[in-house]
Amino acid sequence: MRVISSLFLATAFSLTLFGMGDERVAQQSHGGQESHGVVSAATSGAEDKTIAATGTVKSIAANHESLRIFHDPIPSLKWPAMNMEFIVKDHNLTHTLEVGDKVKFEFIPGESGNMIVKIGK
Repeated sequence: MRVISSLFLATAFSLTLFGMGDERVAQQSHGGQESHGVVSAATSGAEDKTIAATGTVKSIAANHESLRIFHDPIPSLKWPAMNMEFIVKDHNLTHTLEVGDKVKFEFIPGESGNMIVKIGK
């Protein structure tokens, strides 16, 4: 439960920092659910299990270290569609992307962030 609370606070801080408008409601309402995949993946020892997802690129960090994606529902994690920030394992993955691109990606859920390991249009 402590991990979930910490994750929710980190997400809320990130939303405040990036000023996420109307999509913030979906993120905040989802953050308190115990079924949040980051917790179950991290506590089950499955940190290296990749999750496939699709979505739309909303922003790309200037240093290419992270992306904000409005992803479609992810049934395997019981996540509804929402706007999330993802860290990127290899910064070169983001250089061909533009805001508004529809993408397919794979990420590894983790306590320190969800890391994209593969992405394409």
